Amino acid sequence: MSPILDIRTLVLIYVGVCIGQAVVLVYLWSVQRNYPPAKDWAIGSLMFAIGLFLFALRNQAPVILTEIVSNLFLLPGLMLFNFGIVKASGRKPSLGLGLAFCTLAIGTLAWFTFGSKNYPAAVLTQNLVFLTLDLYTAYACLQAKTTKGNHTFRILGFLFIVLVLACSWRVAGGVFDLTFSFSPTLPRLFWIATSLISFPMITVLLTLHTSQRLQEEIHAQARHDTLTDAYNRRAFTEFADKEWSRSVRHGYPLSILSVDIDHFKEFNDQHGHQTGDDALVQVSKSAQTSLRSNDIWCRYGGEEFIALLPNTTIDQAMVVAERLRQSVESTTISSSSDTLRVSVSIGVAERSSNHSSLSEVLAISDAALYKAKAAGRNRVVAGGREEQGRLG
Repeated sequence: MSPILDIRTLVLIYVGVCIGQAVVLVYLWSVQRNYPPAKDWAIGSLMFAIGLFLFALRNQAPVILTEIVSNLFLLPGLMLFNFGIVKASGRKPSLGLGLAFCTLAIGTLAWFTFGSKNYPAAVLTQNLVFLTLDLYTAYACLQAKTTKGNHTFRILGFLFIVLVLACSWRVAGGVFDLTFSFSPTLPRLFWIATSLISFPMITVLLTLHTSQRLQEEIHAQARHDTLTDAYNRRAFTEFADKEWSRSVRHGYPLSILSVDIDHFKEFNDQHGHQTGDDALVQVSKSAQTSLRSNDIWCRYGGEEFIALLPNTTIDQAMVVAERLRQSVESTTISSSSDTLRVSVSIGVAERSSNHSSLSEVLAISDAALYKAKAAGRNRVVAGGREEQGRLG
């Protein structure tokens, strides 16, 4: 056999590829510390590379090192790496079950190495672990329901299926002598070659996925208020333009709530800015629990918020606004000295055919908000007609 195709040579090349993969993924983890799957990929690939290196020393190092210690790194490393991909696909693999599975396999391998010596059974045991983990990962990737990057997971799933097929042929040839008239070493060579091609591609795809996720995070941060996590003014403008066009085109109703925290300046002055920030956060959380899933909640500036209610008449909006007011009124804000409460005043307006822009509707809801404040605050007022909620 040509030295280029020598199995030991290919194994050593495979070890080099795995070490390179580990280095890339460790670096990826260093720049994505807040992404748990990146940690699993880094640690798992590093353990797998160490285990594969020890395994490649077969016939040159003690058996306990090449057959037992190598699998202590190899199998848990592969499990951790694959489970990281499964996590990224949106599933939650059981780490405890995976460790128990690997422990059982390592114990079985030790028995077939030092107890009832049976090399084919050891090969079968080790590869059954590979097959199980790769099949599970392929299934998770192909079933991924992430909002973006599904094509990335589809390709990952396909690569793991290829690895499963290659590993299956390796088992068929190495354990059951099913080489289909080919060279006895061909199944193992094919498995190593497939791994040499697949692993760099998997690394690239994981890097792309992490890059996509980072871009999504940056985009989300650019659209959200950093304190309250409500949408910011920029995001509100984007949503409002889309909903306005849809409302005009299809004749759907569209309503706006202008929400302002009552006496917030005095609250801030009396209890401090930190407590004031806590109040903004609690009010925003409480308000969002009162809104529907398709409603848009935005911090418009300071203590002023806006809710955009698609496909909602003014009567329906009044019901939502009153529910929001009551929710905020019942919310408590913890401080060092006391448990505090705040209230909100709300102005409501609905788009009509007479309005040429959203700013006109917003001006009406703002005017209604000032009426609510003038009438004593902690109430809801509709633009064009007063609908007062109960005083707190």
